[in-house]
Amino acid sequence: MSRISLAIPCHDRGENGPLWLDELFQTIKSQTFQDIDIVISDQSENDLILNKCKEWNETFEFTYVRYEGSAPCDNINTALENCTGDITKIIFSDDVFTKDIALDTVNQVLENFDCDWMFTGYCETDDGKTFYSLKRPQWTKETLIGRNLLSSPSGVAFKTKCGVKFDPNLKLLLDVDFYHNMRVKNGMPAFVPEVLYANRNHSNRVSSQSTSQYDCVVEHPEGNWMMNRSEYEYITTKYKEFFENDMRYPDEN
Repeated sequence: MSRISLAIPCHDRGENGPLWLDELFQTIKSQTFQDIDIVISDQSENDLILNKCKEWNETFEFTYVRYEGSAPCDNINTALENCTGDITKIIFSDDVFTKDIALDTVNQVLENFDCDWMFTGYCETDDGKTFYSLKRPQWTKETLIGRNLLSSPSGVAFKTKCGVKFDPNLKLLLDVDFYHNMRVKNGMPAFVPEVLYANRNHSNRVSSQSTSQYDCVVEHPEGNWMMNRSEYEYITTKYKEFFENDMRYPDEN
């Protein structure tokens, strides 16, 4: 059993899919920490991702699963369910690690600090090589209602036994819902300010495709943000007791 399982959910990104996955694999190969295995959950209907994995089969230990459903969240969940390492690190197939110490940092933090899960700093990239817009993760009181200053799921790692599932009813708020349930179960995560991965900007990115679905505004003294009304109502109903308790977590009581 490996120390770290890398959960990589994939879906059809056309010809770019295997190219971006190859760039990710290159950044995994360069890691100083190599006690790892890779879990691919592939939602695409062709063999482009499968064939790319076969090219790397002698380099990495793979678990490849063909996900035949339609919910993006369940594609991620399928990858998580097949992780057997002590630690699970999510990384989306179009993202890349920016430093060769990324996985070593994950291992060191979760082994030596009193925490069960963690976030790292992140940035943006257009080409997988040039990085900009460096950001440090931080929890806000309004995280659950869409003020996400933490990161995408590519920024999170956790002890596998401490994981939770993504809610298949959500698309735009799937990440903050996951973070909320992780905190309820495991307490506050550790925060590593160092930038260790990059989100790739492209037209097929979920956040890019979903602009038209933001149909309401949440007003806040530190700045407003756009929200999908139906998902906002779903979240506030699902966690009614949490909101009635002034959005306080068990570790705050």
